[in-house]
Amino acid sequence: MAEKLPPEVQAQLAKFQQLKDQLDRLLLEKSTIENELREINKVLEELSVLNADATIYKIVGNLLVKSDKTSVEKELNDRKELLELRSRTYQKQESILRKQLEDLQAKINEMLSKYYPQGGQTGIKA
Repeated sequence: MAEKLPPEVQAQLAKFQQLKDQLDRLLLEKSTIENELREINKVLEELSVLNADATIYKIVGNLLVKSDKTSVEKELNDRKELLELRSRTYQKQESILRKQLEDLQAKINEMLSKYYPQGGQTGIKA
């Protein structure tokens, strides 16, 4: 039978798992933002080839609403700016979380080697 881990190691492992879950959620949100940014860039590229007086329709809920090119471009550029800001924020948070996970992983491995010095192979990997 496997030995039960000391409470302080269990607490650190729980913290490690929480940080890992937090990183996973952050990466999912970041991916969603990056996908939306790519879509906005494609739409802006398509709009750039249209005449200024071109008729444009945008989806609002379940409706197609007539709009002008300038206002649609402004809305898209505003949204793009907001998403880019969020993306930069998420990149910083990701970096911080990865560093915390790395530090915690080293701490847990150190604790495990203290409790199980003969094991040699005991440790966790991110």
